[in-house]
Amino acid sequence: MVVKSYKSKSEQSKVMFLLSSSNFQQAYKRLQYIKQYSNYQKEQGEAIKSKTKELEQLNIELSKQKEDKQKLIEENRIAKRELEGELKEREVLMASIKSEMGKFSAQIKKKKQEAARLDKEIDRLIKETIAAANKKTGKTSTKGKFVETPEAKKLSANFESNRGKLGWPVSRGVIKGKFGKRRSLTDNTITQNYKSIYIATDANSDVKAVFNGVVAQIHVMKRGNPTILVRHGSYFSVYMNLSEVKVKRGDKIKTGQVIGKVFSNKSSGESLLGFRIYKNDQVLNPEPWLAKY
Repeated sequence: MVVKSYKSKSEQSKVMFLLSSSNFQQAYKRLQYIKQYSNYQKEQGEAIKSKTKELEQLNIELSKQKEDKQKLIEENRIAKRELEGELKEREVLMASIKSEMGKFSAQIKKKKQEAARLDKEIDRLIKETIAAANKKTGKTSTKGKFVETPEAKKLSANFESNRGKLGWPVSRGVIKGKFGKRRSLTDNTITQNYKSIYIATDANSDVKAVFNGVVAQIHVMKRGNPTILVRHGSYFSVYMNLSEVKVKRGDKIKTGQVIGKVFSNKSSGESLLGFRIYKNDQVLNPEPWLAKY
């Protein structure tokens, strides 16, 4: 009833607006105005409808964005918790590594000390061998050099003529550690001066003499592995890190003769033979003396 009354009132108002015109021209203008106003209202109604639809669609999109945002926030929370968990695990791991570093550093220091002691011992044995050999000839003041007999001179010359052609001390192997200054085999942050080359080979491989000679010394350090020194005139070949020795001091040996076996480290799984060459008491790089594969 209220709506109907309002519509009826609206139509009566328009009629009264036209009838109250003072002349026909004014009534015509008022009729045109009523039509324009009616069209304007329709356009506004359509615009409102269109805008309402746009707002509804925008509201749907905003709701969807809100859902996506909430989902992303939840995913970020989960990721944050996972990262916090990983960070805690890493902190625990780093603490464990730091605690182990002290042990590793102590082990590396101990290995370096053992290597230094072995170097000194080999140098001592070589000087002792030179001094003993020279004493037999009646000369002692040679400053670390052999006084060679004719036989020793011939053997030295033969050894020198085989530079680059000497057989390898193992049947199969590859040089893992080179001669001279380089990074440590156990810690690449440490530089050491190596007098040996280290040949990686098969477990329990035979160690063979690289040339004819005489077993000058066999040395076993306390808590260490055997080392064999073979004299070739004024030269020495040295075989380190053995598990077995199959010769004795004073034995004459031939090229390729088996003199021992390589030690295999159970913890690392490696079998490394340390190999050196000396001329008198001066250590040489042994790699250029060995034949090329």
